[in-house]
Amino acid sequence: MVDSSSSAIDSSNIGFQLLKKHGWKEGTGLGISEQGRLEPVQTYLKNNKRGLGADKIRKAVKPPDSPSSNHKNDQEMHSKKSKGLSKKMRKMQELEKRLQEKEFERAFYREFWPDNV
Repeated sequence: MVDSSSSAIDSSNIGFQLLKKHGWKEGTGLGISEQGRLEPVQTYLKNNKRGLGADKIRKAVKPPDSPSSNHKNDQEMHSKKSKGLSKKMRKMQELEKRLQEKEFERAFYREFWPDNV
């Protein structure tokens, strides 16, 4: 039996119509044994850019840096810096790096084998 609460969907709803079209009977649950939900999942407004289910902000506490691990920390900072950029900006940086490497290679060949270039 369908509950007349505010969470039940109306028969004019497109989802309701699609379910009926595919054999669902009003008042029964979804699934092969009709064991599923009787009412739609409640929705709520999400005002942040974190993923679904990520309610709290996690901040990792780092121990103080030791002088022997400076090179490792520089690499980590570089990877974190690039991670903070948007996907489009990272792609642009990678393309620019590849173009610089290609230009270096061309300059190398021009210097040592000028007749072949």
